Amino acid sequence: MAFQVSREGQLTEEKLKWGYWWVTHKVQVRRWFTVFLAIVAFVLVGYAAYGFADWYFGSGVRERAALATYLQPAIDISLFRRDTPKKPVIEPVSILATGEGTFDMIARITNPSKSFWMDFDYRFVSGGSVVGTVQHGFLLPASSKYLYLLGVKGTRPGSASMELNNVSVHRVDPHVIKPDYVTWGRARLNFKITDIKFTPPAPTDPLAVSRATFTVKNDTGFGYWNAGFFVMLRSESSIVGANYVVITELRAGQTRTVDASWFADVPGVTDVQVTPDVNIFDDRVYIPPGQ
Repeated sequence: MAFQVSREGQLTEEKLKWGYWWVTHKVQVRRWFTVFLAIVAFVLVGYAAYGFADWYFGSGVRERAALATYLQPAIDISLFRRDTPKKPVIEPVSILATGEGTFDMIARITNPSKSFWMDFDYRFVSGGSVVGTVQHGFLLPASSKYLYLLGVKGTRPGSASMELNNVSVHRVDPHVIKPDYVTWGRARLNFKITDIKFTPPAPTDPLAVSRATFTVKNDTGFGYWNAGFFVMLRSESSIVGANYVVITELRAGQTRTVDASWFADVPGVTDVQVTPDVNIFDDRVYIPPGQ
């Protein structure tokens, strides 16, 4: 067998070339690597500077404004604090003599709330006792009306008060009441009341009967099963008579003549006031189309 010289651990020609190249180019490589790192550092610093400038002057301004908006309450709670149901205001009760052994009680009540309507039971109290029967009533938003107890038999009391019980308060739904309650309500309470006339009893009549007549035109686009009207007689600034009449099946565009009577001589009447009294929030009052 021929003897072979081992070359393990010896430099090859390729290693010598690589070593020679590294020795001769080491400074250049180091310089290029330094330049490369400088370029990378410049790019990173430039990108960071751009991001900071954009955050400070551009998108950051919009982000901070949006964040401020998010931190603010989506709903102004103060509006709800202001828009809460207020207690109805009840004025002193008027007691009207309507004949021998009978009298009427009426009291003006006001709903200060613009966004709530209510229904309730009411009663008149005199001397700690309930007079007559308990009645049911309603009150539309931001409105006033007279509540009444008519034709009470007995001795007329000197004073009385009115109490409300079982009060239910209902918020007006703006999604239903469009465009606003005032416009919506006016469209449903547009009754034209004309030809108002008061006729006292004739001296020759065996039974004294005072009458108030008037004409009602339903100028709304709705029909009503029962449309109520409160009739009040005044003598200058004083209330001297009250009555309540109901027109049944008053359809859109119809005109009716109404007669309200008092079986007594009501003296000194100078004015007759007629006020519609319809709970336009109660769907049962409307005549459905086609009926």
